[in-house]
Amino acid sequence: MSESPGTELASEYSARIARDLEVNAEEQDRLATEIAALEEQLRAVRENRVVLERLQQALTPQATATSAPVSVPAPGTADADADAVVPHQRTEPAPNRRSLPRQGAAEPKPSLVDAVHAYLAQQREPRSATDVAEAIRAGQPGRTIKTTVIRTTLENLVARNRARRTKQGRAVFYTLSSAEASEAPEAPETEA
Repeated sequence: MSESPGTELASEYSARIARDLEVNAEEQDRLATEIAALEEQLRAVRENRVVLERLQQALTPQATATSAPVSVPAPGTADADADAVVPHQRTEPAPNRRSLPRQGAAEPKPSLVDAVHAYLAQQREPRSATDVAEAIRAGQPGRTIKTTVIRTTLENLVARNRARRTKQGRAVFYTLSSAEASEAPEAPETEA
């Protein structure tokens, strides 16, 4: 009688495991080679960053006016290797576009919270976030305002007890809270 089925199965598994171990070893070798190549590329990129940061520092007007000129070593020299791991030094950030005054702007626009509050103060009936967003967009055509931002602003007013939220089915409507409504100036009445 030949080998038992259990022995045959064990030898088959043993052969598969031996092949899998060979494949695993080859994969480890391949990955180790790739890692070594990537580490070399990373070292080169870090050296380039050091050179670029020094060039930027030398070309920045504030840096040249307040400090001595910076010498930039060639990549691969002893100075570049010694400073290869220099923390990134930021220069003064460029001004934010939003913080710059606009030319020709007649007057500053009210904050979104103030605009929403003022709109609700003028209303006698509850308004949805969509209604409020459309009214504010119409009142401030140069401003891009999303309905979700208005809804968040309204919810913040509700959280601070400056507005009330009411639901009618799935719809949500907002009004000024009773304390805020009594402090708000009366909306001018128009004759019909």
